[in-house]
Order: sequence, then C-alpha cells, then structure tokens
Amino acid sequence: MASEATAGAPGSEGRGLNRAKQWQVALFPFNNAATNVYFAFYSYFTYFAIMYLTGSSGAALAGVVVNAALMLGVSAFTAAFVPLMRVFDGVTDPVLGGIMDRTRSRFGKFRPFMVIGNVMLALSLLIMMVFFRGLPDSVAGLRWAIYIIAYIIYVLGYTCQCACTKAGQTCLTNDPKQRSQFMIWNMIGQLGSIVLVNIMAGGILTNEAICEKGLLIYEATDGGQTISQILAGLSADPTGNAALISKLTALNLDPNTLYAYNYGAAYGPTFYNIMVPFVIILSAIYTTMAVAAITEKDKPQFWGVTTETPKLRDYVNVVKSNREIRWLVISSGFNKLASTVATSGAVAFLVFGCLMGDYNGLYIPFYVLAFILMGLFFLWGSRTSGRKGQKRGVAQFTLLAFLFYIGVLILLCIYDPNNIATHLSLFSMEGGFHLTINAYTILFIVLYGCGYGAFNCCDQMTIPMVADCTDYETYRSGKYLPGIMGTLFSLIDKLISSLQTLLLTIFIVGIVPGLNALPTEGTPYMDGMKLSAIICFCLLPMVSWLITVFCMTRYRLSGQKLEEIQAVNAVRKAAIKGGMSLEEAMATWQTIDQVPAEFIPVKKPRINKKTGLPIEEKDNFFDKLYKKVFTRHENKVAQPSVNAIPIPEKYLIASTDEAAAPAAEDSAEPSDGGTGEGT
Repeated sequence: MASEATAGAPGSEGRGLNRAKQWQVALFPFNNAATNVYFAFYSYFTYFAIMYLTGSSGAALAGVVVNAALMLGVSAFTAAFVPLMRVFDGVTDPVLGGIMDRTRSRFGKFRPFMVIGNVMLALSLLIMMVFFRGLPDSVAGLRWAIYIIAYIIYVLGYTCQCACTKAGQTCLTNDPKQRSQFMIWNMIGQLGSIVLVNIMAGGILTNEAICEKGLLIYEATDGGQTISQILAGLSADPTGNAALISKLTALNLDPNTLYAYNYGAAYGPTFYNIMVPFVIILSAIYTTMAVAAITEKDKPQFWGVTTETPKLRDYVNVVKSNREIRWLVISSGFNKLASTVATSGAVAFLVFGCLMGDYNGLYIPFYVLAFILMGLFFLWGSRTSGRKGQKRGVAQFTLLAFLFYIGVLILLCIYDPNNIATHLSLFSMEGGFHLTINAYTILFIVLYGCGYGAFNCCDQMTIPMVADCTDYETYRSGKYLPGIMGTLFSLIDKLISSLQTLLLTIFIVGIVPGLNALPTEGTPYMDGMKLSAIICFCLLPMVSWLITVFCMTRYRLSGQKLEEIQAVNAVRKAAIKGGMSLEEAMATWQTIDQVPAEFIPVKKPRINKKTGLPIEEKDNFFDKLYKKVFTRHENKVAQPSVNAIPIPEKYLIASTDEAAAPAAEDSAEPSDGGTGEGT
C-alpha cells in the first residue's frame, strides 16, 4: 500500500504541501478588496437612496440637508429593512456555499462565483442608480420594490464573491507559512479599496463646480425647504441676498430636487454619475487580479482527496461533527463583535467628541497613528502565525490586545471632565498652531494604538483558519467542502457582529439620562457618558476577547496537528489516484506515524546569516503565556485519528495489518521521524 502512495507523492512541490507562487498569494486577497470597494461606496450612497425612498416632493424632505428629519428616516429604514436583509443574507450564505461545493465546471470551482458575484454587485448598483432614481413620486411604492430587488442582488453577489475569499485558499495553498501571509495582502487590498474610494469621493466632493448647487442650497436652507420656498424667503428679506438669489435663479433648479449635505460636501447626481463607473471599474480590476491568481490552482487536482460530489448529509455531518469550525466561528464572531463595538462611529463620538471635546482634532490623528501601528502588528502577526501556527497567533495577539486595553481602561477611569490633565490633547490653533500634547495623551496613543493593532491582527488571522478547518474536514470525513465551511463562518460572524447596534443602544442611550439617540459629532457631554465609554470602548471588547481565548483553548488545529493532517491527506490522495478507494485509504493512513517519509514536511531550522549556524528558538513572554494556557488542552488531542469517521470493518481488518510493515520500513528513512513539529 505504501508503494502506491509513494508513487503518487509530490516531488519538488514540497513533500505533500501545495504551494502557490508568491504573486498568486499577493493578488488573490484582492478578491476581498473588490467587495470592499462596494462596501466603502455604500456609505455615500445611503444618503442618496434614503432621500428617494422617503419621498422627494414633500416640503419636509425636499432640498434636504442631513438633519434630524433625515436621520429619523434613516433610523426607521434601518430598523425595518436592514435586519430583514441580514436574515436573508444569513440564510443565503450556506445555500450558496453548498452550490459552490457541488460546482465542477471547466472554468473551475471558484472563478465562476467570483466573476458572477462581481457582475451582480455592478448590476445592483446600476439598478439603484439608473432605474429607481428616475421614477416619479406617484410610484413611490415601486421605488421601494426596485430598491429591495437591487439590494437582494447586492447581497447575493457579495456572498458569492466573499465566500470565495475564504474557500479559494484551500486550493491555492496549504502551506502554513503562505497562508499566514494572506492577512498582510488582505490588509493591503482593503486599504487599496477603501482609501481609493474615499480619495476619489473627497476629490469630487470638494470640487466647486460640482458642489455649487448643493452648497448654495445648503447655505440658504434651514433644513427641509424647496427651492421655491428658499427663493421666496430670500426675496422677502433681500438684504445681502441679491447675489445668492441671482445664482440660485440662474441654476434653474427643479423645486423638488433633493440634495444631501454632509461634512461640508454635496452629494448630488453628478457625484454619483462619476463615482458609480469608478467603483464598478475598480472592483472589476481587483476581481480580474484575483481570478488570474487562482486560475492555475482552481482545478480538480487541488480539490481535496477525491472527486466525489458532496451530499446533503455531508453538510449535516459538518455541523454535527466538525467541532473545529464551530469553535472557530464562535471565537471569530466574538472577536468581530469586540472590534465593531470598539471602533464604531457612535463610540468614537462618545470618546473623542463628548468626553474629550474635540472629535475632528482627535479622531483622525488617533486613527492614523493606530493604523500605522496596525501595519507593524500585521508584520509581527504574519511572522508569528507562519512560524508557530494560526492558532497561536490568534491566542497571543488576543491576549496582547486585552493587556493593552487594561491600560486604556485605567486611563478612561481616571478621566475627569473638569481636569484638563486627564483630557486628550494634541494641538491648538488659538494664537497660531502649537502642540498641546500631555502625558495622558502619550499613554493613550501607545496603549490604544498597540491594542488596536493587536485585535485587528487577530481579525485577519482567522480567515486562513477557515481553510485549515476545511483541510481538517477532508482528513476527518474525506469530503472537500470549502464553500459550506466559508459561508458557515460568514453566517455566524454576521449574526454575532450584528449585535453591535443593539448593544450600543443599551449601553449608551440606556445609561445616559436625556440621550434619546446614539451620540453624534455635536452631542454635548452628559452625566453617564463616562460609564458608557468605559463599557463600550473597553469592557465589552475585553469580555469578548476573553471568550475568544477560551474558544481557542478548545480549537485543536495547532501547527503540529495541521502538519499531521496535511501529510495524511496527501498520502490518501496519492493512493486514491492510484486506484484505492476512499474508505480503504482512510483506514490505512490515520496518523503521521503511518505516512511515508516523503509526505512529511521537513522542518528547516532558521539559519544565522553571519555564522551559518541554526538559530536557537527561545520562548518570549507570550510564548510562555501561551504554553501555560494551552499546552494542557493540546496534549489531550495528540492523536487526530480519534476524530475520523467510522471505517467499515472489512477495511480495518484488511488494510491495517497490511500497512503496518511498510509503515515501519518507511519510518527508518531519514526524516524528522514524524515528530509533528509545525512548519
């Protein structure tokens, strides 16, 4: 039996490892960037859509600025529509995952969904922009119907493309070092999408020619008047208004035309006429890059150990028996909840605006500094997870975020609204620009920035771990189910992270007396805001991180275990290719001790470039902390074979003895002897 497996063994590919080229690892994460382009743009589109959906002819909404009336409309919309779409989004995730797993086209398993998903995203945006905005007020109900249809298309397209980001990694590479690099390139892709969209939007919105109409209306309106009403009001009090009346009249505006104004910029039709093509083209470019990266790997020889089409009971079996994906999605969900709460706009307004009194002067500088530190932590995290495994990376950096946030918690606890020494302060423009930074601010920057970098690093680390769980499922059951694994991860992630708004409402509006809505840039400080900031900015994330760490103690796919899984999967695949049945292959090879040496990755020591000698690995503080918390749990699961599906008795009787002798012979060959050291 061993000879059959050896004959099919990979050679230079890396002793059973499926490695990708570096450019493939770098470009494939841009599939995620392609969806983030739309995600970033929809923050601008919301204003436009809500105005048309809530009615454009009434005096209360015509010529609207983003004011209290609009915010009420957004709140009503969010309360009714968004949760329903969340449910729909969650339901469609596993359905599309199952379809992906059963797909075996000549164009691959993942590429069709990447392309179709991107086309659907573009179609949804075109429907919203071209069709429903031109409908008259007499068919407002149809306007809503078209918007809902377009949004459904958006959700389906987003899920199609997003699922491939997680699922496609399984065939791209199973090398732990390469999978750890995914987080770096994913971050670069995210920046490349969000930053470019915002730069483009900012450039358009600050263009005087484009913004003139909206700005003129904003200058003249008190919030909610038609153009006709504005002109009538100005004519009744002509003092100093002659030039403005002349400009407004010359523009020949429709009295019922709507404009939105937000942070000094106008969101008119011209803005969207430029931005929509830009978003569609940029996202299509990113998708093309990702498709090119996975083309060589999106082939049957990289889809698990067998070509068998999965059945419905296989998906039931995943939920029932694959405990690793269960612990991973719960862990990731709470980590996502921590990050979404701590970085939400409402919490930022609460801390930097209400407490510290200078949102505009503090939030952006702190965000930039935190982003710089995040980049450094991403490099550190990629190095750690590549050498010691994704599990250790998540555990260590979650604990690291928790420790830094203990310091942030202490700083918020000693905050005193009447003591300037406990306020964040960077600079002042009074009397000319000069720095006003104090010791409190320096400590806050260091602790918050490092904590921000650590927990964002964890958020990205969990994505390659979905591929690890898929490999484990192949080892456990013989089935290759990347689609359902990725979408199951997304489903739980969405359900848990969607609690953000509810929790913020409870711990901000429910605690602060007299506060009827989540704080905004101009909300003044009130009693109770300090406690709300402590809970939302620190305590909720910290509790979530403790739950994340607890889940990781139950998650068993350490670097050592993954090496065993990859080696066993590789030898089974080679044997099946040689004619052996799946059941017999699974019964013959279950542990790394049974695997021929050529399928076991050899751990190469790190070499000192100056001396040429191996570098002795020394445990740092976090290594020691990790081992203290996790070693006991990992020792309990030293044999992954206990997790394999039951094998028919005839295969156990026929194959186990037959494989014993070859396995013993193979163990004598020069190798690391199946020590199980992680790669």
